[in-house]
Amino acid sequence: MTFIIRPPADEPGPATPLPWSPIIGYEASRILKAATDILAAGGAAAMWALAWLLPPATASRTGAALIGWLGPRLRKHKHVCRNLRTVMPDATHQELQAAARNVWRNLGSVLFEYPHLSKILSATDAVSMPPSVRQMFEAAVPMMFVTAHVANWELLAGYVAGQAKGLVVVYNPDENPHLERLIQHLRKPSRCEYVGKHDALRRITDRYLQGRSVGLLLDVRVDTGAMVPLFGRDAPTTTSPFRMAQRLDYPVVPVRAKRAGPARFEIEFYEPLAMRAGAGSAKTAAVEMARQFNRLLETWITERPGEWLCTKRRWPKNTTPSASE
Repeated sequence: MTFIIRPPADEPGPATPLPWSPIIGYEASRILKAATDILAAGGAAAMWALAWLLPPATASRTGAALIGWLGPRLRKHKHVCRNLRTVMPDATHQELQAAARNVWRNLGSVLFEYPHLSKILSATDAVSMPPSVRQMFEAAVPMMFVTAHVANWELLAGYVAGQAKGLVVVYNPDENPHLERLIQHLRKPSRCEYVGKHDALRRITDRYLQGRSVGLLLDVRVDTGAMVPLFGRDAPTTTSPFRMAQRLDYPVVPVRAKRAGPARFEIEFYEPLAMRAGAGSAKTAAVEMARQFNRLLETWITERPGEWLCTKRRWPKNTTPSASE
């Protein structure tokens, strides 16, 4: 699993126009975007080169300090605070801001831990899983692993790939092709195959997988998804992965990482989501599984709100409490 990923949208969206086109013309805008892409990738390469030179724990602390200082000064900080206000409705202003700073600090750690993923994974021995999941690993049963942007989600791909027959990760490629190549280079130790979200529903079949498992992140807003309660408010939530799991006859196994310190983690697997008897149509059953995952996600975020990457708006504007809550 490449877990900086997003779930496949129910339908691919339109191409994003270049932001400067109406002002300077398409050709000049294209050249300017190419230049900024190169500069952004160069900055990321320098950051990861610095992180590579540092011991894993020092790199993690350095990233936390840098992004923890920068993040609250960015426009995205308002999205973090709004999302956390839904998660922590009774928090004081100071408590909310402290949690928001921790979100940025965790992101900084994740970024600076990229060059050390294989070392961190080798040192991760605190792994818990129910007997049913352990038995499926031992029997090489292919599964669908679902998680969220919590702690360092990137570690999970390498661990699962080492236990399962193989792993295909559905993810959202970065729009910057130079940065995308850098990220994929850093993910090579995970030994996974990465499939872009818009190709996933077409490409991922039994014949294509050949017994390999699938991994996805399911905590981001998907505007074409079903409205499923999350912290008492309806949130657009993808159901495509659950329909895919039904088609493949794969058990859906939630898994998460928990930060135990700089560059130190615990990995926790959960019982497969239940396919409720009498759920009705495949669409209804998929929505029910999305409800189960969102309830589990609520417990993860409530327990560790500062480890949830929530820099994008999770709920639509002006949503009201869910009628089912």
